[in-house]
Amino acid sequence: MLGMEQTQSNPNNLHFATLHARRSAAHYYDSEFIVIQVQNQLYRLPIDLLKRRSPIFANLFSLPRTGIRSDEGLSDNTPIMLHGHSSIDFDCLLDHLFGKLQDTDSEGNMEQINNTPPESVSTLVSLLTMSAVFDVSVGKSYAINQLEAHPDLDLPTKLQLCHQFKILPWLTPAFRELVSLPIENLGPTGLAKIPAYILHALIQVKHQISTHRLTLAAVVPPAMAGMLCHTPLTCADGWETGWKAGPAEMLRHPDVFYSGRDILVQLDSVEIPLVCSDCRESSVANVKETGCLLMEDGFVEDKLEGLRAWLMSR
Repeated sequence: MLGMEQTQSNPNNLHFATLHARRSAAHYYDSEFIVIQVQNQLYRLPIDLLKRRSPIFANLFSLPRTGIRSDEGLSDNTPIMLHGHSSIDFDCLLDHLFGKLQDTDSEGNMEQINNTPPESVSTLVSLLTMSAVFDVSVGKSYAINQLEAHPDLDLPTKLQLCHQFKILPWLTPAFRELVSLPIENLGPTGLAKIPAYILHALIQVKHQISTHRLTLAAVVPPAMAGMLCHTPLTCADGWETGWKAGPAEMLRHPDVFYSGRDILVQLDSVEIPLVCSDCRESSVANVKETGCLLMEDGFVEDKLEGLRAWLMSR
């Protein structure tokens, strides 16, 4: 306050301060506004802010106003029409760019409300959609970051958005998680959301994994006799019985998906009746060496490689 009083009391100081003041590179805006209509909603917006955030708007406002376009966007009677878009979606974009500073109460009076970020999946999807249409990078990045770990975003919708907006980092974790779930859990609505190409890859790889797992459950890996074992035949019988009672049941479990890695952990951690420790270690080592329990990872990765190439080629 003391500095202000000294400056105001001395005109020379005020003149000096004004001469040496610089315009903010980030927040020195033109005062010109434009009127835009989306559906039956009118918006009066600062041109400079829109141009800075969106190259699409920057190109739009750079077009010359001649003839019948000379007064376009200058008043409510001659707005710039944005066809094919929802005013609700456009509101989400503007709320993100400018903040939702005021709203109308039940009696039509303006009231101040909190500027809170959008939280619902539908709001974030609207923001993502409009940000993609108008190439608003800050809106798109924000929506993607918020949606990525959103508790209400289901896997089919995530893959749908991944496909629609080419969000490549979402593809691998979403597809891997979907592979681990029973396909009947998705239901007709969930299946309808998944893009056809991704759904076809999902069905193919699940069939491939299912066939492989049923084969592993039925065909017991050979028992490997340990060098210190004195009862190799007994251990071989115990290994076959133990495999059918343990890994085979895990591979065929109707409700819980046990990955090959889960089964390897189980084999490493449990004692198998009638199998000596030397034979157990040798037999488990042979299973690991063949890689038979880890082949499903390769099946999924092969499909993902094709899906990544397809997604980026669109």
